[in-house]
Amino acid sequence: MGRIVFLHAADLHLDSPYSGLKMLPAAILEKVRESAFQSFQGMIDAAIRHEAEFILLAGDLYDGENRSLQTQVRFRSEMERLKKAGISAYIIHGNHDHLGGSWIQVEYPENVHVFAGSTEMKIHITKDGTAVSIYGCSYSKRHVLEKLVNTYQKIQGADYHIGMLHGNLEGSSGHSPYAPFSLTDLEEKDFDYWALGHIHKRMVISKNPLAIYPGSMQGRNRKETGKKGCYLIRMEGEARSYSFIETSQLNWESAKFHIGEDDNFDSLLKSCRAHIEEKRSAGRNVLLNLVLEPACTAAEIMLKDEILTGLTDILQEGEEDMQPFIWTAGIQVKETQRADSFSLNSPFLAELLKSEPDEDDFEKALEQLFKHKHARRYLEYPDKEERQSLLEDSRRLLHQILYSK
Repeated sequence: MGRIVFLHAADLHLDSPYSGLKMLPAAILEKVRESAFQSFQGMIDAAIRHEAEFILLAGDLYDGENRSLQTQVRFRSEMERLKKAGISAYIIHGNHDHLGGSWIQVEYPENVHVFAGSTEMKIHITKDGTAVSIYGCSYSKRHVLEKLVNTYQKIQGADYHIGMLHGNLEGSSGHSPYAPFSLTDLEEKDFDYWALGHIHKRMVISKNPLAIYPGSMQGRNRKETGKKGCYLIRMEGEARSYSFIETSQLNWESAKFHIGEDDNFDSLLKSCRAHIEEKRSAGRNVLLNLVLEPACTAAEIMLKDEILTGLTDILQEGEEDMQPFIWTAGIQVKETQRADSFSLNSPFLAELLKSEPDEDDFEKALEQLFKHKHARRYLEYPDKEERQSLLEDSRRLLHQILYSK
């Protein structure tokens, strides 16, 4: 049983239009749209540098079911780079780039192996003769709700067994429950490694068997913060090792600022600028979301919408010409006032703020928007964190309206 080295990535979304970011300056928007492919190219560089046997791409290689020709041709060029280095690629398609879409397909070089819409096993023989069985299944349609993991069956005869699965770990929130599975499901298959995809946050969910979500290769919105890339996996006999390789050149990040009684606009601006320059020194482009936490009512009232707009404009000024750029993509005010803190002065407001909208209230408020025939294709239903943020923003606005002079 020899030693194998390979890379694992998922959720590349290479042709994502970033429709929600069209308000960005043209120069920055172009860099954002190129960022996913640049991150992927970084993975190919790493595969060649580490002399990998193969790479695994565990679903949502493309963002849509109607993948563009230009993106496919660019992807093929990267596969040809791997071929020259003697590296293979194994691919499953997920809910975004499922096989039921409509597109003109380009021909990939022979080192690329794409799994069909039913579970199958492909054998990879390494340079030293080690046999690796790789199991996978592409989505045949967008909505796959059955447990695909049940169709994976270990076939004896190989030195290593690897499963590729695009699906949702049961109990995880924030993602559609496609192809659900549990840790017990993975353990029962007795594979050596599970190359997972679908959840955009990187996680090592099990070490025996080793099972990893590498996360998305490029952050697509303010929820997908931090470093993005792929995993380098090494196996030799029973030994397993893994390490994360950062490949993204543009990251989404969030920064919190506490605002006390002695703070004013100038002190806030100074703190924000200092943070931006600190980020710039790291050498990567950043889309930055600022979270302001007022410690008192006076600080909260100071943060009116016109003040936040002015702060945003000042911080954004000239950034499109900077290298790297640190673009202030949004400012959020964190709610700190609770209903009971001013119930003596305003019983009505206290009672109003104690009321918590339930799931039905959110659905009713968003119903018409999600029924819009053009808008709905670009929308994702807000998760628990986003709903809480919307609630806090509405409370802050209500507080400003009733208390500001």
